[in-house]
Amino acid sequence: MAWSIDATDVTGTAMIRLAAIGDLHIRASVSDSLWSDLGSLGGRVDALVVAGDITDGGRLTEAEQAAELFRAVAVPVVAVLGNHDLRCLRRATFRRVLERSGVVLLDGDRFVLTTSTGAKIGFAGVGGAGGGFWPVEGPDALHSRAMKALAVRAKREAARLDAALGGLDADLRIAVTHFAPTCSTLGREPIGKYWMLGNSELGRIIDRHRVDLVFHGHAHLGNPTGSTRGGTPVLNVASTVSGGLLIHDLEPPVHGGDGRPRPDHAPVAVCLA
Repeated sequence: MAWSIDATDVTGTAMIRLAAIGDLHIRASVSDSLWSDLGSLGGRVDALVVAGDITDGGRLTEAEQAAELFRAVAVPVVAVLGNHDLRCLRRATFRRVLERSGVVLLDGDRFVLTTSTGAKIGFAGVGGAGGGFWPVEGPDALHSRAMKALAVRAKREAARLDAALGGLDADLRIAVTHFAPTCSTLGREPIGKYWMLGNSELGRIIDRHRVDLVFHGHAHLGNPTGSTRGGTPVLNVASTVSGGLLIHDLEPPVHGGDGRPRPDHAPVAVCLA
């Protein structure tokens, strides 16, 4: 389905406009400000990206509150689940509650949205996992049986993202995760917590597939922008980092013969609100 907005840059190039937020942590009710922000997106953006932790405790009542909110959003909603969402013991029911409200939940899946201008936005997503960034970026973590188990999960989640990104054909290719694929967006998070916040396996897969842009959440004390080791732009859209919903203007990158975005045409995120 195509959604009509009017977004062009000063040269007349059609821009892709995305709203993004993570870590809503919805409990018994939704704040008036969030109702207002998300309810006003119709005609302003191509899609809303939600980077996990939609609910605070993974309760079905919280999911129902979130579903009511998303039903009021007049644009496509693309989301991944976070660690708080996965606390639900009835995960299939939890997913159905959100999907019935129109949310596209990415869990090792991909989704391509065609805008009214004909641009194709490709999304691939997983929740991700912790595991740390050593030896690629961050410090070493404690070696323990639990850490080894977490490393196995990190590799499994990265493999699922790898499968989702495979064959993703679009003008703008976006990876959505909850856990961070790089420590460059962890900001003021304590180094001792890095192993809980993401892993470098995700970043390795993202760089291998030459993704144009990444959205993630989870790092509440992080900073808003960073990049993978391979130079892929990464945005931390956790609500505690961004201050709430932000709208990003993105110019579809021009890809060279090797499939990589040309450096002078990489997507540039401009936060509008």
